[in-house]
Amino acid sequence: MKTVLIVTRTFGKYTSEPIDLLKNNGFDLLWSDSLNPDLLRRADAIILGTGKLTGEMIENSSLKIIARHGVGVDNVDLKKATDLGIPVTITPNANTVSVAELVIGLIFVLSRRLVDVHNELFEKRKFSSSVGIEVLGKTLGVIGFGAIGRETAKRGLCLGMRVLAYDPYVSREVIHQYSVEQVDLETLLKTSDFVSLHLPLNQTTRKMIGKREIQMMKKTAFLINTSRGGIVDENALVEALKENQIAGAAFDAFEVEPLPEDSVLYNCPKLILTPHIGAHTYEAIYRMNMMASQAVVDFFNKKLPQHIVNVEIVDRLLKQGFSH
Repeated sequence: MKTVLIVTRTFGKYTSEPIDLLKNNGFDLLWSDSLNPDLLRRADAIILGTGKLTGEMIENSSLKIIARHGVGVDNVDLKKATDLGIPVTITPNANTVSVAELVIGLIFVLSRRLVDVHNELFEKRKFSSSVGIEVLGKTLGVIGFGAIGRETAKRGLCLGMRVLAYDPYVSREVIHQYSVEQVDLETLLKTSDFVSLHLPLNQTTRKMIGKREIQMMKKTAFLINTSRGGIVDENALVEALKENQIAGAAFDAFEVEPLPEDSVLYNCPKLILTPHIGAHTYEAIYRMNMMASQAVVDFFNKKLPQHIVNVEIVDRLLKQGFSH
C-alpha cells in the first residue's frame, strides 16, 4: 500500500472527497504540519502546501511524486526533483478567481480606508471624517498577465477602470483580446493608480519592485501583492510608506512566512496585511484538493498526471510505461 504525506493545512478540511479519493485508491495518509525527514522517508507521495522542500530533503526521501497544493514551485528544488525523475505537479487555475476577487476587495479596502475607519469606530468609538476615492475611471496596472492577472483585469474593466498590463512573455495580441493596454513596466508604474502583482518568484522577479520602482509610482497610488513576497523589497516598501512616497499598500504574501514577529512590516503606516489567504475560499480549496489528489492517483496508476511542471521528465515516464 502506498503512502501519501499531507503537508498543507486545508487539505480535506471542508470536505472528505479528496481523502476518500486517495483512500478508495488504496493509499494510506500521513499528516504533518512540517516537512519531517522521518515522514518523508516513509512517504511515496507528498501533497505540499507552502513548506520548503529542499534538494536534500528530496534526495533523502522515498518520494515518487510531488503534488503542489497551489501553483508556485519556488518552494521546491525543481532541479533535484528532475534529476531524480520525480514529477512535480501544480493545480493551475484552481485559485484564479479567488485571488482575483481578493485583489478587487483590497482595492476597495485601500481606496476607502476601510480598515482605518473600522478601527477608529470599533476601538475608539470615533466617527472618522475620512474621505476616500472612487475606483471608476482610475487606472489599474497589472504586472504579470497570466491566469490570475487576466481575471483581475476583467474585474477591473467591469468596475469602469482603465487597465494596463506588463508581461514580456505574453503577446500584444493576447493582451488586447482582453481590452487591456500593453505597456512597458516604467509606463505602468508611472501611470497606474493601483498596481497589482501577479508573478512567479524566480531569479528574474526577485525584488523586481524595489526602491527605484516604487519611486516611479504616483504619490496617490497603491501597491497590491497577492503573488509572492520576495518580488517586493520589503524594506524599500516600508521606507516609501513612511515617507509618503505612495498612498498605501496591501500584501497577502511575504518574503518569510509565517511573518516573523520582528518583521519590519508590522506597525508600518498605510499597509494592509493578510495572512496569504488569496486561495482560501471553499471553492479554490476544493479544486486544489481534488487536483492534487488526482495527480497522485494517476501517477500510481501509470497515467501521466496533468500539469507536470518539470516537463523534461515526461519522456522518461513514457519510456517507463506511463500513458497519456
